[in-house]
Amino acid sequence: MANTLSGGGLALFRYIPDTGYFAKDREGRFVAANAAFVRMAGLKQESELLDRTDYDIWPRFLAEHYIKDDSRVLDMAEPVVNRVELVLGRDRSADWFTTTKVPLRDGDGTVSGLEGVCRHLKKANAPPDSEQRLPPVVDYIMENYSEKIEIPALARMAMLSVKQFERNFKKEYGEPPLRYIQRIRLEAAQQLLVVTRHPIGRIARETGFYDTSHFSRQFQKHSGYSPRAFRARQPVPPRSLPSES
Repeated sequence: MANTLSGGGLALFRYIPDTGYFAKDREGRFVAANAAFVRMAGLKQESELLDRTDYDIWPRFLAEHYIKDDSRVLDMAEPVVNRVELVLGRDRSADWFTTTKVPLRDGDGTVSGLEGVCRHLKKANAPPDSEQRLPPVVDYIMENYSEKIEIPALARMAMLSVKQFERNFKKEYGEPPLRYIQRIRLEAAQQLLVVTRHPIGRIARETGFYDTSHFSRQFQKHSGYSPRAFRARQPVPPRSLPSES
């Protein structure tokens, strides 16, 4: 796969400072990355990342999300486009990025790995052929997911009917808006369970769930674990801990 990369996207993305680029082999090991992605991983140079997997870099709950998408790309040869997801910084703060992954193929067409790009959500422009009214709606969701959000209000914001809005949103972001909002809330809750010791009821309220029992049911459906069990199984990798200096 190294030959595939040598004349491909990496050379270009080395010169784009606000876009992270990475490539992995079929075993999920990083084989290439640009400086922007290396910084996102909390490292200083590409060599520190090579031959490591997501489990070596990120908290387990994030690695599991990333690897699930990788499997879709590697096993089904399907791209993952405009996936909004958390990235946990070195100071354990979280931010939202939009990620696209595509398969890498050998000369005979066999999928030998994948490559991807990720950008901070606030800097990520919509693709030229997408519905230009949707990015501001996504910004609104990301800034207000802890509050009550109604789909008709989002549709009005996009100047679309509810049906048009739901159809366009699913086409662009891969899932209906209600499911998208629910996923963002649950992923934010996962992050808070890992990096804080806040009570579960507080985390539920801070991520838009005002009934702790409902939150716990939805969380278990999403992650496979109760909030308490999820917290117990999530060691944070050393790179994610605050520096002692």
